[in-house]
Amino acid sequence: MKKSQLGFLVVAATILLAGCNSEATVTATPVKNVDTVSVTSPDDIDVFCPTGICTFELSTSAPTKVTVTMHYDYSKLYTKIEGVSVVGEGAKDAKVVDEDQFTVELTKKNAPVKIEVIDFYRN
Repeated sequence: MKKSQLGFLVVAATILLAGCNSEATVTATPVKNVDTVSVTSPDDIDVFCPTGICTFELSTSAPTKVTVTMHYDYSKLYTKIEGVSVVGEGAKDAKVVDEDQFTVELTKKNAPVKIEVIDFYRN
């Protein structure tokens, strides 16, 4: 194979792979007791819930795994997540990874998932 043909194949493969690896766009919508939801990147979300019990929805343009950080306000994080429940077929169960964070895999494109989070030391 000539160098020019090999170069063309490498460029074509790179373009095809880049097209298949587009980032997911995550949308977050407050439902109950949520002051603000901030999508800081396709895989990081900050949720501000002053009561310690809140519900919000997540949806995605492509399957992705997101990390959600829970806040009471801008100066205080959750102390200990007591539970996270996920309702909807567009996600796998959430996993608590820290006192104030959990991860959830959004598996279906454009399928809203309702998430309820409870802090053990809620107000």
